[in-house]
Amino acid sequence: MKRALIDWDFAASGIWIINSPIDDAPGPAESPRGRWGSTPPDNFQQIRPWSDLLGSSLLDGLQRWNDRGCSLARPSGATQSSQRDWESFYRDGRRLAEATQSELGGEWQVLWAADGAWHFVRFP
Repeated sequence: MKRALIDWDFAASGIWIINSPIDDAPGPAESPRGRWGSTPPDNFQQIRPWSDLLGSSLLDGLQRWNDRGCSLARPSGATQSSQRDWESFYRDGRRLAEATQSELGGEWQVLWAADGAWHFVRFP
C-alpha cells in the first residue's frame, strides 16, 4: 500500500510520500541517464509533483494550506498565532487529507499531521 502524508513545512507543497523500508532499499549502483548540467534545455517543462495523481485545484489548495502553516509559524509584526488559528489550520488539513484520499483511491493510505501526531484518513 502506498502512503501519502498531508503536512506542512517551510518551502514545501503540503503533501509527502511515505516510503516503506523496501522503497528505501538501495538499487543497482548506476548513474541516472540523461543530460547533466546546471541549466535546463530550451524545451524543458517542469512537471508539478503529484500532478499525475491529483487535480490542480487540490494541489493548489495543499500549497495554500502549506503556505498558511508557514505564516502561522512565523507571524509577521506583532501578530501572534493563537491556538484557535492552529486548530482551524489543522481542521483544514484534515479536509484536504480526506479530499486527497478521495482522489487517490483505495491503493493509497492518506494520513495528516496535527498536534504532533499522524492520523489516518481511513484504514486500508
